Amino acid sequence: MISISTERLILREASLHDAPHYALGVGEYEVAKFLTRVPYPYTLGMAIDWLRQAQPATPEKFMLLIELPNKGVIGCISLLNELGFWIALPHWNKGYVTEAATAMLHWHFAGCTAEIVTSSAHHNNAASLAVQKKLGFVQDTREMRFSQTLQHNVDHVVTRLSRQHWQARRELR
Repeated sequence: MISISTERLILREASLHDAPHYALGVGEYEVAKFLTRVPYPYTLGMAIDWLRQAQPATPEKFMLLIELPNKGVIGCISLLNELGFWIALPHWNKGYVTEAATAMLHWHFAGCTAEIVTSSAHHNNAASLAVQKKLGFVQDTREMRFSQTLQHNVDHVVTRLSRQHWQARRELR
């Protein structure tokens, strides 16, 4: 089982025991409204089904829980079709997503040959767009995507990060 530690976090594969914490975090309306594919309300059964289908994590494709030691699961980060993440409402604005995403992008680019990582966010999700910008993602396109929670199409900003840009930014630090 993959487990990656950062300064404050543990990024690890999920087990079915995590389903209640997962459902509580992603099930908050303020979280779910920015996650296109997440329905609202989000149930424990949905969390169990989602976690049950998770594949073993590799640098190319992963879905890992974000755990705050002594607090438990506070979010999730994944790279399936694109880099995605959520963090439970009480843990917003503490830099946890940037910390987790930095570790995962490092693991991704070090462990596979992919040249580009794509991410996206609702056009009005300033926090997620700010994290992407901090990580070096640049806006590529915009597109409409259907939001399960909001039940209508939402303007999405699609961003991209190249391996070359990532490595250049890392060398400057």
